[in-house]
Amino acid sequence: MKNLSKVSLVAVVSAGCFLTSAQAQEIATWAGFRTAAANFTFDDGAPSHVSDAGPLFDKYGYKATFNVVVNWNPNWSGFQNMAKNGHEIASHSNTHGQNMSGEEASSKQSIQSKITQDYGCLVVAYPNCNVPNQAAVNQNYIAGRICNGSWQGGSDIMGKNGPSDWTKVSAIMTGSEGSIKSTSDFTGQMQKAIQQGGWVAFLTHGFSGKNNGNATYSPTDISAIEGALQWAKQNDSKIWVTTMRSTVMYIKERNASKIEAVSSAAAGTMAFKLTHNIADNVSKYDYPLSIRVKNSNNWTKVSAMQGSKAIDASISDGYIYFDAVPNGGDIVLSSDGAAVTPGSSSSETPASSSSVSATPFKGAIAVPGTVEAENYDVNAFSHSNPENEAPDYRSDNAGIVKGASGYAVGYTTAGDYFEYTLDVKSAGKYKVAVNGATGNASAGTVTVAVGSSSTDVAVKNLGDWDTYSESEGDEIQLAAGKQTLRLTINDDNLNVDWIKLTGDGTANPVVTPGENQGQESGNVPGGDDGTAIKPIRLEVASGMVKCQVFDMNGQLVKSVNVAAGATREVWNRAQAGLSAGMYIMRYGQAGKAMQTVRVRK
Repeated sequence: MKNLSKVSLVAVVSAGCFLTSAQAQEIATWAGFRTAAANFTFDDGAPSHVSDAGPLFDKYGYKATFNVVVNWNPNWSGFQNMAKNGHEIASHSNTHGQNMSGEEASSKQSIQSKITQDYGCLVVAYPNCNVPNQAAVNQNYIAGRICNGSWQGGSDIMGKNGPSDWTKVSAIMTGSEGSIKSTSDFTGQMQKAIQQGGWVAFLTHGFSGKNNGNATYSPTDISAIEGALQWAKQNDSKIWVTTMRSTVMYIKERNASKIEAVSSAAAGTMAFKLTHNIADNVSKYDYPLSIRVKNSNNWTKVSAMQGSKAIDASISDGYIYFDAVPNGGDIVLSSDGAAVTPGSSSSETPASSSSVSATPFKGAIAVPGTVEAENYDVNAFSHSNPENEAPDYRSDNAGIVKGASGYAVGYTTAGDYFEYTLDVKSAGKYKVAVNGATGNASAGTVTVAVGSSSTDVAVKNLGDWDTYSESEGDEIQLAAGKQTLRLTINDDNLNVDWIKLTGDGTANPVVTPGENQGQESGNVPGGDDGTAIKPIRLEVASGMVKCQVFDMNGQLVKSVNVAAGATREVWNRAQAGLSAGMYIMRYGQAGKAMQTVRVRK
């Protein structure tokens, strides 16, 4: 699907323009050159939004929009922590009256007096979906959200340029009174947005069986939302899950921006100006836009600066990719950056504007080898604390610290993660070691995972955050070729310098039929030689069984504890909310985990 229309100029490319063979630069329709956007919005400021929704979205590295009613005594400290972690706290009026006219400015001011967040309070969701004084909305907000567009003369899936009236951004109601009830309902709408190259927003109140306070209308099964986030993670290169504020700012900036090549760039560099002329008293409109330029000189390495600040850049598919702020100063790309794996040098116009959203920072990391923790992939991390001691090295505020031997990741919070693209020479088991430090009173742990294989590794307490020590974990199973390693921080305040993967590449199968174990009927087609992979049956005592479900690429899609006595019962409970397809299920009690291939029809 082509989201971008053609223009004929080389030096100036306006937002959303598709490249011809002669053109040199392009502004992405959506961040990361994804195909569509999706927002999850939550109304009323329920206690469950802090206790359940925030942690759920943090688990998957996504951010949501929470619209609070000022006078309903929301958990301000909880929402402040969520704002610090990147979630949007927006207005849902002061009193939730039938029409909020007269509260447009005062509710915004009240929220801004309680919540410190990037850009302040920029979005309002109308109580009862009744549009108030539109002039007052436009004076205080960049967008106002209604309910289902189809209810109010609009469309549920918005186009790439948003609604014709920014005081009427549509959202689809979820829960018992809405049209979105299950994971498949959520994913179906996101698939429509991808097909149309557009934008979808969801409107949720409280959750079934949770502490919802005043948010009692149309409760939603939170597991349906988790299933939707799992699906989005699998399709992250296509769907941009973000806040409504970020989506609106991106659209408005993209449609008003142009990028121009600067002809006076020095040898070995390319320079560009990214500008727009938006001016109002509501926002600065300086959200980063995703850009790509032709790698016409076939560079194999690149570094980038905007103004005096270093920005991340990568090379892939014959283009140089980076994110830049409009009106943020000249963008200078240099060929003396870190070496990267070059992409295709083809000059043909790509068939889709979709491209990688997370790209290797310095190329895929060879295994066996060492993964430097600070070299996580571009746009592939979740980090709660914006502290960064090395903005000259990485500009994304993901907590890099300086040490005697170079850089490390630090200022970490439990749940933070970083991802790395590996290039594994030979399939097999690899030993994992981590070099880390902490000044905590006790040791902590990190998890190193590649697909369905993972190990926990200790980070020892040696008295301070500058004294590093190597610790070993168990072996993990790696397939040959490109794959993603995720480093997850399990305790606050852990620094990680590097992860070492060593082994001889001795191949081991991922799924092995167990000896003397009964086989369930119905073999699942498996090996390249036409043989079948036979599922393992594990009879377990009646009780809670830990179950993890992975796709056939080894990516975790679901983790649950279920009450079951046999494999078939485990699968019957675990498959709820999954899309049709083939999965690997790992299950059992501690020390007795088994794997089996299952089909969801």
